[in-house]
Amino acid sequence: MNGLSQKDFATFFRDIYGYDPFPWQQRLTEQVLESGSWPEVIDLPTGSGKTAALDTAVFAMASRPDISPRRVVFVIDRRIVVDQVYERAERIRERIESGATPILSTVRERIHSISDGKSLGVAALRGGIPIDNEWTHNPEQPWVMVSTVDQFGSRLLFRGYGVTPGMRPIHAGLAGNDCLVVLDEVHLSVPFAETLAQVANQNSPRLPRRFTVVEMSATPSKQEAERFTLDSTDMDCQELRRRIDAPKEAELVSVRNADAVPAQAARIVKSMSSNHAGQSVGVVVNRVRTARNTHKALEDAEITAHLVTGRMRPLDRIKIMNRIAPIVDPDSKQRPEELIAVVATQAIEVGADFSFDAMITECAAVDSLRQRFGRLDRRGTNFERTGSAASAWIIGPKSVVESKRPDPIYGESVKVTWQELEGRDKKGPIAVGPSSLRGFPKDATAPRHQAPLLLTTHMDAWIQTNPEPKAQPPIDWFLHGIDQGQAPDVSIVWRFDRTDETLRLVLPRQAEFLQVPINAAKAWLSGNVEVDVADVNQEPADRRIELAQVGNTNKCERWVGFEEGVETVGINEIRPGDIVLVDPSRGGIRAGTWDPSSTEPVTDLGDAAQIEYGRRATLRLDIRLLDTDSPAKPDDESEADRSARVRISEWLLERSEASDNRGRWYSQTIKQLMKNDFEMNAVSLDGESASEAYYVLSERNPETGHRKVDAATMDGSDEAASLIGTGVTLSRHMDGVGERAGRIAESLGMSEEIVEDLRLAGRLHDLGKVDSRFQEQLVGGDPVELEMLEEPLAKSLPGARRVRRYPRGMRHEVASVAMADSDPRILSPAHDKDLVLHLIGTHHGFGRPLPPILEDAERQTLAYTFDGVTIEMRPDLTEGTLALDMADRFWRLVERYGYYGLAWLEAILRLADHRQSEEGE
Repeated sequence: MNGLSQKDFATFFRDIYGYDPFPWQQRLTEQVLESGSWPEVIDLPTGSGKTAALDTAVFAMASRPDISPRRVVFVIDRRIVVDQVYERAERIRERIESGATPILSTVRERIHSISDGKSLGVAALRGGIPIDNEWTHNPEQPWVMVSTVDQFGSRLLFRGYGVTPGMRPIHAGLAGNDCLVVLDEVHLSVPFAETLAQVANQNSPRLPRRFTVVEMSATPSKQEAERFTLDSTDMDCQELRRRIDAPKEAELVSVRNADAVPAQAARIVKSMSSNHAGQSVGVVVNRVRTARNTHKALEDAEITAHLVTGRMRPLDRIKIMNRIAPIVDPDSKQRPEELIAVVATQAIEVGADFSFDAMITECAAVDSLRQRFGRLDRRGTNFERTGSAASAWIIGPKSVVESKRPDPIYGESVKVTWQELEGRDKKGPIAVGPSSLRGFPKDATAPRHQAPLLLTTHMDAWIQTNPEPKAQPPIDWFLHGIDQGQAPDVSIVWRFDRTDETLRLVLPRQAEFLQVPINAAKAWLSGNVEVDVADVNQEPADRRIELAQVGNTNKCERWVGFEEGVETVGINEIRPGDIVLVDPSRGGIRAGTWDPSSTEPVTDLGDAAQIEYGRRATLRLDIRLLDTDSPAKPDDESEADRSARVRISEWLLERSEASDNRGRWYSQTIKQLMKNDFEMNAVSLDGESASEAYYVLSERNPETGHRKVDAATMDGSDEAASLIGTGVTLSRHMDGVGERAGRIAESLGMSEEIVEDLRLAGRLHDLGKVDSRFQEQLVGGDPVELEMLEEPLAKSLPGARRVRRYPRGMRHEVASVAMADSDPRILSPAHDKDLVLHLIGTHHGFGRPLPPILEDAERQTLAYTFDGVTIEMRPDLTEGTLALDMADRFWRLVERYGYYGLAWLEAILRLADHRQSEEGE
């Protein structure tokens, strides 16, 4: 296999993008490869291409896998930007996989060689596509992940928002090991930067952790840190110099209050329309409500306008981004025929590769204004074309810039910024280019907050994931700062059918989630009350809305997970990261953006989200989702002259040939259902709006002809992991998991002793499934099938109906621990007996630190022969010290391997189990 040298980076970059890297990009790559480490801070001006750090990270991963982490996590606290960086990462992945040039082919080979043949993965941890959990499937696979602070930070601290308690150790183990964390515009996330620095010190000498943090900002959290900056060679680059030197000028406009901003913005745009045809203007405001009102004011003024905020469902946002791409793409040669406005919030401030010919902005802290004007004539091409400075307007509401009270979002900084701007305005047009908004008073920057000291008592509480301690410290301060009061997000999903049965077939997906602060969601659910929402980490002062009188008389539904299904709870019981289910007729979205005042019906995106996720096509034949009559219903089969399958197949053929305005997802879904065949699942509705049953079509696995196993259901539950219809025997499954876990550990550079212990734990992990009641579940409750089994099963037989025979709440993995520990010969090959037993006992996410042990009124005899040793026992798990032994073992191993090291080892075994189950062996 060919090697890669530093000089190959320029060719690699050119093969991906079609042009050469900037001098600093080549220099950074050389520094990383030569030193084996990254600079602590990358300090570069807006528009200089900072996201190319991803290219360096991927190239370094292929060139020096011995020193490079497997996961590159680009953390940005702006939702729109997450999607744009994700698109860059996707381009890197696609070009590498094409292998279209010798260098790309070499990089592909190197990445495949360190990941058991897997390609570079790309994920967005904010609700993008694919679903954010996919990065947790293979510990050895290289990934580029783009995330918000909340999504990555909560996972790192063992309290992943939207992650079930059973899966939190996997997310934390992967987030806290083998990661290069690039924190963009760190001045927006100083508390999290401080937390990351403290987590980076949590090392275990027994494991190859490889955890590195790089800050990208002109104002890093550590002022004494080593900085990587531009030098004279960069300024010799004509393209880079044009971007940095392009002139931009702004004038100040004063209005009465924030409510007057939309009308004023519309007047400015209207005045431009006569002599600025073919140009784009960006209008950036401070709140989602102001953005909505501005968008409406522009539409009322007959100006073509688009609305972009961070409070949109990913599928809705993709539609909008596709529409505006030719308008805002700084490299686009296409010019609009008319003046077009794009209204946005702070969502576009950081890293968004947008460029406008003119800009209107509501006054904000000076550091926010710098970021906004970074989207004005971003490449300097407007100045090159016209010879004139790009025009901008800064609107200052008197109720904010002259108020004696601090602004709810920016504090005193907006007033100080406005006062400085007024002073500069007296000397002529205000320069707002990349190097112009400097020398402002210190108080002109947005308020900064500090994270508390991360103590062992904090970590000791958080690593107890299942069950959680009753009293535990919240993680908010460690993400956003002490006393900051940031309201974390919840996800809202609009679905017509919200029954357990249908949601398990058509899982809630990140692509259909709309994320809003928890207080805003509660206010809306309690009576369509609107709480002001921004796209920054500061939360408006009115966040403490009066919900006390709501109590729990107002109910809502939330999706708990594949096994638990839907849970009805009081509004005040909603928790950070919850997935809240809402009827589409309730409204809540207008122009694709969060609007709690809107009562327009919302589109149910359930099936669209499945196909966009790329795993399994589904189509619900619910009359509320179809533009035609249903081709077949479960209750009409007795009177039909042809089977429902025949009628549905004919209907799919008709739909494939008919034009439809629902978009690519619909035609792609029909295509996959026809190509791969489909399951028909009859579901019944319990709601008042409909009572008759309908079919849900689900794509089959084309290789097996059985149900296509969905990795997203692997949430640690027995139902998701065992009742999958592959009919695999227990010995075959356990041996397969052991081999896979050992192979993963070897590829990650684990010691031979740890590799062997992981392999042994895998070969023992499911011993407890020999219980006859568990086996009866796997044959669908059929006593004849049970008697005919030649050896115990690990996975249910094909077509077996779902039945419950194993006592609810009882855990087979606890019985596995008892069986493995019952004969010293079983664990004699173990190098660390504690580790092997712990991995067995926690392979479904329980037992951190206490295992659930129930009294068994019908104890069974458990028998199995392992490597020639026959185990036979009839355990009473409530007697003796098994629970205390498992808890004590957990804390000993935390001391031995560290908070993140132990979670990493658990993740390796558990994900080997998931992949072995998913692939059907």
